[in-house]
Amino acid sequence: MLVFLSSCIHAWWNYLAKTIPSGAPFIWLVAVVTTVTYAPVVAWYIISYGFELNWLNGFFLAGTAISHLVYFLVLQKGYRVGDLSVVYPLARGSGPLFATLGALLLFGEQLSAHSAAGIALVAGGVFFVAGMSSVSLRNERTKTGIGYGIVTGLLIAVYTLWDSYAVRVLLVPPLLIEYISPPFRVLALAGVARKHRAETLQIWTDHRWKIWVIGLISPIAFIIVLYVLKTAPVSYVAPARELSIVIGVILGAKLLTEEHFKSRLFGSLLILAGIALLSFSK
Repeated sequence: MLVFLSSCIHAWWNYLAKTIPSGAPFIWLVAVVTTVTYAPVVAWYIISYGFELNWLNGFFLAGTAISHLVYFLVLQKGYRVGDLSVVYPLARGSGPLFATLGALLLFGEQLSAHSAAGIALVAGGVFFVAGMSSVSLRNERTKTGIGYGIVTGLLIAVYTLWDSYAVRVLLVPPLLIEYISPPFRVLALAGVARKHRAETLQIWTDHRWKIWVIGLISPIAFIIVLYVLKTAPVSYVAPARELSIVIGVILGAKLLTEEHFKSRLFGSLLILAGIALLSFSK
């Protein structure tokens, strides 16, 4: 149920983000909003519950900030040089597969037959939603998009495994894991935002309320997942997060009037079937 709630939030803010010009200025604006609005919450948490910052915790927090920044930059680059319908589903579909493989190798998690079948259905549904069967590999833009999609999926797996270890083994609070990234993005992308000041101001003027909403709710989606990862296996949680694609397909068809709804709905049903198998696996 928590993963379902996270998926709803994730799909909603991605729907809002799709109506805003993407790029570094947009990422920077959202990071500024998140940094400012969550600062009092993080300060209250540290004062109330305390947090021991040692070299190991600091190392993992720094790794989290860097990996999330690289993920955002590679994803946005992929959107610029490839098609959204290729990059996004490939990233979302390959990420859980890489994360599951990493969890089996690094964390010693066990995978039942039901779980393996569920993961296969989730991945198949994602690729079906992407329409990969109709993609021509002779198209250079498509091949570039596939490359960026797979690299983005690897980055998703890296930060999923990295953050999972931090919250499960080192007991770093999920709130701090999620909050460390926005201030780092603000500093890292400040030069880009300054260079493209006119574009940044225009995006803020045209989409101020959407950026506020995204900045407020997007951290909640991942914080929920991090709390779930404290006890649930990565090999179950990572594929179950793809429920957001199902919700995204419905939002895209009903609110954005996107095409190919029937084929994408079929792929979504495969994802739901895979999640059901994961839910009932022991």
